[in-house]
Amino acid sequence: MAATTEELVPVLEDARQAHAALLDRFGADAVVTPPGPHLQTLERQAAEVRIGLARIHRLERSLRPRGLLESAVGATLLLSRGALRTAMLPLAIGSVVVRGLLPGGGPADPRLLLRNTEDEYAAAARALAACRAGEVLAEQVGDETAAHLLGSLRRQDEALMRDLEVLLTEHASTVARNVAERGIRRARGTVGKTAREKPEPGPMAEEVLGAVRREEDLPIPRFGRLSTEQIEGRLPTLTQLELTVVEGYERAHARRKEVLNAIERLRAPEPWTGYDALDAAGITASLRDAPAATARQVAEYEQRHRRRREVIAAATDRAPA
Repeated sequence: MAATTEELVPVLEDARQAHAALLDRFGADAVVTPPGPHLQTLERQAAEVRIGLARIHRLERSLRPRGLLESAVGATLLLSRGALRTAMLPLAIGSVVVRGLLPGGGPADPRLLLRNTEDEYAAAARALAACRAGEVLAEQVGDETAAHLLGSLRRQDEALMRDLEVLLTEHASTVARNVAERGIRRARGTVGKTAREKPEPGPMAEEVLGAVRREEDLPIPRFGRLSTEQIEGRLPTLTQLELTVVEGYERAHARRKEVLNAIERLRAPEPWTGYDALDAAGITASLRDAPAATARQVAEYEQRHRRRREVIAAATDRAPA
């Protein structure tokens, strides 16, 4: 058991340190992000990471033999983990604050939001790598509990990175559209009229935005061939970001009131970022350390969407009505 612990405690610490750095990243970016959907997303992402940190800490505490930190091995591990945390933090909050605000304290510029999201993606990738490495080691030493925990966190990190990829696309599209519109104003000589006229997006902007407007990119296959009823039946399986993509496509094309109303009924903040991408086992595992308010939100959200009995039961057990 001691040999196994000596192997598992360092990788659990790696995962904990990586997720702590990711939490620092979200916290720093939240400080400089103006109120709105992007800030709400950051807050949900931070809440998810906090839950994961609590789960890692609980398992790490159960594995660590009493007095390990007082031993020479424990001291070495502690120093190495501290060095790792320092190496992982080119994420200085001060630099983010300077970079995240426009001169004069205005809201964040799309380019700066894009750069912040790139840094969040990099930190999430580091957390995912730590979980994957720990998961493999736990499997090799035969610790099913650690392997299950790290595998669950890895899947959550993968879902988080998918969400961040969508945000990267959105921010990059906004930057491209702004560049295109500035080019149009220069070409038409209308710089002096920008206060009164808003130019239509040009071909460059349309091409970039087409990434979410082409039917083959939609999360519902063969979308244009489905009836309204068929589309409504598949909407509850989509994440909130996927609902946004479908809504934008529908508004730009058929504009069916029934489809748009069905999407609107499903719009609600996820209990935490990546929730819709998790399976029932991953959600119930996360609920063990979730606050009561989060558990109640899970129960309400699940009842409106996929209605999985095991998830609703776990959420109700965590926070009875």
